[in-house]
Amino acid sequence: MNQDIIDRFAQTTDTVVAHRQEAEECGRLSSPVVAALVDAGVARLYLPASLSGLEVDPLTCAAVTATLARADASAAWFVMVANAARLMAQYWPAQLVEEIWGDDPDVIVAASGNRPFAATEVEGGVTLEGVNSFVSGCHHARWLLSPVLLDGQMATVLIPMAQCRIIDNWHSLGMRGTGSNDVSADGVFIPRRHLIPMQEPPGVRNGYYSGALYRCPSRVLFATYVPVMLVLAEQALAELSSLAEGKTPYAEDRKLKHRSIAQIKYGKALATFRAGSDYFNRALGEAWERAQAGTTADSHDKADLYLAGTHAAQSAAQVVRWVADAAGTSVIYQGRPLERIVRDMETLRHHGFISESRYGSVAQVLWDATLDYQLLLR
Repeated sequence: MNQDIIDRFAQTTDTVVAHRQEAEECGRLSSPVVAALVDAGVARLYLPASLSGLEVDPLTCAAVTATLARADASAAWFVMVANAARLMAQYWPAQLVEEIWGDDPDVIVAASGNRPFAATEVEGGVTLEGVNSFVSGCHHARWLLSPVLLDGQMATVLIPMAQCRIIDNWHSLGMRGTGSNDVSADGVFIPRRHLIPMQEPPGVRNGYYSGALYRCPSRVLFATYVPVMLVLAEQALAELSSLAEGKTPYAEDRKLKHRSIAQIKYGKALATFRAGSDYFNRALGEAWERAQAGTTADSHDKADLYLAGTHAAQSAAQVVRWVADAAGTSVIYQGRPLERIVRDMETLRHHGFISESRYGSVAQVLWDATLDYQLLLR
């Protein structure tokens, strides 16, 4: 891991904490927080060095995400916002990569695969209609990367955010600071060069993406957001330990730490957290070692990394549920640490990339059954 880069992001956490409540109330990160993260290099973590990126290894990226998550889960989510498109761009034409990041490596490209826009062929390109959802960080992005449906075929498209309309509907239970609103396109013209065919397998990498990082399965993207859930679980465990020392539950004459049910829930949660976290970090490390050695990841390697990310996320969610069971009414009052943790985790555990159904997708690969989620093999 690159400790210098991790330390660079640690220096932003005072700014993140200072604006954390503002993000919660406004439904987006504040401009000072985004500026601090961009200055630290958040948009360069997975960008190739040939484009002035940092091109960090996945474990360094995961450590950066965790460092930010300890200050604010929504701010840490911006690591994913700033880097998802950068990984996907390895299969774009080189000229398109140059157009987007050649002059400014810090340009933010928000991305969502939730709903495709409808594309209509016109002279020189396409026009777009429709609405895409869960576009995290849309207020801070210059471009949106979205799926489109053109003549019955799926593709992806880069759309200038200035030509889109942000629908202010991110009134969520948790992760409010991510600003994951819907975005609409109403007759937006897109030139042909901004339309990217969706291929399976994905095709040939452009010349900018020649480093070991890009030989990893694309799910090293997990390093940009799974640690958010692991940190929430870590914080929940710490908060329960603090409560156990000081809280006397209703109708009891002894502290929470002496209740057997609280002890059992904590023990199960701690073991589950450690196992899920260790499995995830080991899988990330193995993916990086294979890539450095020049070994191509096969379908089972990709499935194992996906399983590790899914299991870490779902295990973290289970940890928070056990903690909430043990903590009782301490989770129901607004402003209490556990209340925020529970809300954020409940929001995150339903994310499509790491939802419970992805366990089944992994089994489909390992059993050579029909795969319901092709992104797993990227």
